[in-house]
Amino acid sequence: MFKRSDETLIEKAIAGDAKAWQQLVSRYQAPLYYYALRLLGSPDDARDLLQDVLMVLCRNLAQYRGDSSFKSWLFGIANYRAMDMLRKRKNHQELAEDYDCPDEDTPSYELQLYGQQTQRLVQQQLRLLPPEQRLVVELRFYQHFTFDEIAEQLALSSNTIKSRFYAALDKLRTQLELADVEQSANF
Repeated sequence: MFKRSDETLIEKAIAGDAKAWQQLVSRYQAPLYYYALRLLGSPDDARDLLQDVLMVLCRNLAQYRGDSSFKSWLFGIANYRAMDMLRKRKNHQELAEDYDCPDEDTPSYELQLYGQQTQRLVQQQLRLLPPEQRLVVELRFYQHFTFDEIAEQLALSSNTIKSRFYAALDKLRTQLELADVEQSANF
């Protein structure tokens, strides 16, 4: 089936085409939700962020100028809103621990269990990073944005983004090594 470009859908949605609006929303709804879930750690917060971003999109779609890709622009809105949520709940650092991420393949039960445990461990360690570093890791690994695209979204230099990214990787590596040692000691 023919897949319409974002720009075509945007033009039609602005002109009042409900079907184009629905296609645009359905194209980005799941990636935005899972982005929010990984970043915020709570399904409720992820749904709240998704709803907030879609409301902003609804009100401001006509303001999209096309200076960057629509995905970058949309995730820029999500980044701003997510960081705002993280700042507001800084006093409440308690994050939800468990949630399910969709799995496209169906490996053996042992591989699924190991994968889930590893994913849970990585997610726990990501939550320990400062929000600025967590955001860069999320955008780079999970959303597949380039350093330049992330820099544009966050209005920072590429060097700052790279610095945050590599600092986060160093912290993650250390945290995961310590967590692995602790987990091995518990067996």
